[in-house]
Amino acid sequence: MSSPTDFHRLFGLAWLDFFDGTDVEVKTELDLSIQQQYIDLVIIRKGTMPIPRRLPDGFEPLAAHNLATFKSYQEAMNPWTLQELVGHYSDYRKIVSPSTDQLLPEADFRLFAVTARFPANLSKELNLVTGAAWRL
Repeated sequence: MSSPTDFHRLFGLAWLDFFDGTDVEVKTELDLSIQQQYIDLVIIRKGTMPIPRRLPDGFEPLAAHNLATFKSYQEAMNPWTLQELVGHYSDYRKIVSPSTDQLLPEADFRLFAVTARFPANLSKELNLVTGAAWRL
C-alpha cells in the first residue's frame, strides 16, 4: 500500500518554484511555536453539577472550555487582542481534541475578552455591549 500524498509539502514546493529567482522568500511548514504564547485564563468545566455561586456578568453559562484574555487599566483592548484570542482558541482546540481530524465541537468552547476600562477606540470599530457575551 502506498503512503498518502503530502499535499501540504506539494503546496509549499509549488510556491517555492513559483518565486524561484525573485526576491521573495517562501518558508514551508514553519514552526510557529518558537515564541511561547500564553492565554490569560482557561476555565475547564469538568462536569454538569451546578456552580454554587453566581458567575460574573457575561460568563454564564460556561462551556466545557472557556478561554479569557484580560486587559488591565494600563493595557488597551484592541482588534489585535481579539485576533490573538481567536488564535489561542484555534491552538487550544487542537491541543485538547483527540486529533486534528476529530476536533471537539465549537459549542464546547467560549471566548471572553475582559477589560478593566471601556475600550473607547475599539468601540469605534465594533458594536460593543457592556457585560455581553458573544459566541463564535
